[in-house]
Amino acid sequence: MIPQQLRTEVESAFEMLEANSRVAELEAEIAQLKDALAKRQQIGVATGLLAQRFAITPERAWSLLVRLSQNCHVKVRDIAQAMINAHCGRLSPADADILSSIEMHLPGGVLPIGSCLDGQHPSKDSPQ
Repeated sequence: MIPQQLRTEVESAFEMLEANSRVAELEAEIAQLKDALAKRQQIGVATGLLAQRFAITPERAWSLLVRLSQNCHVKVRDIAQAMINAHCGRLSPADADILSSIEMHLPGGVLPIGSCLDGQHPSKDSPQ
C-alpha cells in the first residue's frame, strides 16, 4: 500500500505537470495568434496599396491579391510582404522575384506598387 501522504504528493506533482503543459500550450497558441494578426495586418496594407494603385475598391483589390496568389502559386502573405517591402524601399531579391512573377499576371506589365523592382523608391516627380 502507498501511504496517503505519498499518494497526495504524487497527485499534486501530476497536477502541476498538467498545469505546466497547459500553460505551454496556451503560450504557443498566443504566439500563433499574434503572428496571424500581424500577417492579417500586412495583407490589409497590401490590399490598400493595390486599391490605391489601381483605383479599385478594397474588395476588388482583395480579389486581385487572391487571384495573383493562385496564378503565381505564391502565398498571399508572401505577396503582401513583398509589396510592403518594395513600397518602403526594402526590396530583397526574394521580394523582387515575387513581384516579377505577379507582374506577368497584370495588364500591360503594370507594377503592383509605385516602386521600382530594383529596390529604389521612386521620387514624387518620377513616373510610376
